Formats: sequence, structure tokens, C-alpha cells
Amino acid sequence: MRMIEIPSDKLKTVDAGSAAILQWVRIDQLVIDDDYQRELQRQNWSAIRRIAASFKWSRFSPVFVAPVEGGRFAIIDGQHRTHAAAMCGFVEVPCQIVQMTKQEQAASFAAVNGLVTRVTPWNIFKAASAAGEIWAVASTQACADAGCRLMDRNATTSDKKPGEVFCVKLIKGYVDAGHAAMVTHALRGLRKSEFGKSAEAYTAEILKPFLSALSERPWLRKANVDLADFLDEFDIYTAIDRAGEFVKRKRREGFADVSRFDIVSIEIGEALDKAHPQRIALPAPRAA
Repeated sequence: MRMIEIPSDKLKTVDAGSAAILQWVRIDQLVIDDDYQRELQRQNWSAIRRIAASFKWSRFSPVFVAPVEGGRFAIIDGQHRTHAAAMCGFVEVPCQIVQMTKQEQAASFAAVNGLVTRVTPWNIFKAASAAGEIWAVASTQACADAGCRLMDRNATTSDKKPGEVFCVKLIKGYVDAGHAAMVTHALRGLRKSEFGKSAEAYTAEILKPFLSALSERPWLRKANVDLADFLDEFDIYTAIDRAGEFVKRKRREGFADVSRFDIVSIEIGEALDKAHPQRIALPAPRAA
């Protein structure tokens, strides 16, 4: 057994907020706030049934909740466990109660669930948006400025619409890197193009290599180059197919680390360079 080690550089002051209260709470007093909580899909109910099938209090950690109006408690973390307990016929569950504003509840959900693989990027984005986190607000705005919408849930292929962007992690990555304006520039070109009238144009397969190529050519955005014509003239699907065949051939030759995405990004970049060569500023003429 090891004792808890207290680092020598421990913090002297910490604003930890309200202290938690531990108590048993009736399940009929617990509620789910859909503004930041994830919806229960088929896979979630499968997980709930598995928990219920082997239910033991020794495996049940307290449900993390916050008091809300009406004498009820909003679940921040533990709705799967709570549903499983209800399925087993229990009427109360142990809860960790912390006083929080709604914004703090959403931020706590994102913090508690951010590293859990069962929570999708859409769940995290939804909670971060409700909490007003900078990256979520900036990512939403970067898409909205182009007439697009960054989605907080996935959808079937048939239900997706032009302008709906589902690749949250991809957009977040560029926004975090300071490329929000480039994202808007790219999406604006898509929205104006005939190519962008298809929902498929906003998938990661298209956006990932396109954004990569644009990020390496900042002069296109600074010159406010309209990308719509380029997107209509460049056959990106043929480029993807060519890249796929190239990667297959290289992997048969023993080059396992060749990426189709990298190949497509390079081809898009070369086509952009040809269509919109960088204007090099010439030095001012010397005075006679």
C-alpha cells in the first residue's frame, strides 16, 4: 500500500467552489438536462442493461448531481448507473451533490466525461457550447460565418444536409491553432459552389485534405480568393481514388505509413498553386 504523496510545489490557494454533500436521493427526484447531457441511444441502453444484469453496490460510484428548481437534482455524471439501478427496482441511489449554476453543470459534464471513450466529440461539443467554452464558441462562429452549422450530434448519411459540418475535432483543431478565419474561408467557398450543394462535400474525407492544403497557403485567404470556382473545377473524388490506388501500391511494396489523406492534400495544394499562384511583392523602384 502507498500513502498519498503531497508534492513540494502544492498550491497554496485554490478556489474549489462549494463543498460536496453525500446523501441518498430518490430516483424520481433526479432529472436529465438535455441542454448538455447526451441522449440515450441504442448502444447506451445496451450498456445500461449490462450494468443492471451484474448490478452490485460495490461497483456503484455516487451519482454526481446539482440541485435545480423544484427540489430536484440534475445528473452531471451517472445517468447510466441510475437507469440501471431503476431497472433493478431500487428507488434511491447515493449521490454527490454540489451547488452549481447551469453553466457550471455543463462545464463539469465536459470535464468529467472528456476523457471517457464512450462520450463522443459531439457530446463534448454540446456540453462545451452550453458552458460557453471559448473553443466551442469560436468553432461554432467559424462555421456560422460561412453559412454552415457545426453539429452537436451525428446523423445518418441520408439525414445530413449541405452546410452541416459533423467533424467537430477537425474544426476544433484548426480553430485552436489560430486558423478560424481559414476555416470560414474554406467553408464559404464550399457553400457558394455547386459542389457544396451536396452534403457529402462537408464530410471529413473532403474537408480534412482541403483544409490542410489551405492552411499551408495563407495568401489565398489574405487575398480573399473565391474558392467556389476551384471547387467546381477540381475533381476531388478522382483525386481521392488516385490516392487510394497509390497507397495500395505503396503498401504492397512495403511502405505501410503512406497516407491517402496526405496524397490528396498535396494534389489539392498543387492544383491551388496552379489556379492561384502566389503573388510575390516586388521591391519598390529606386529613386533616380
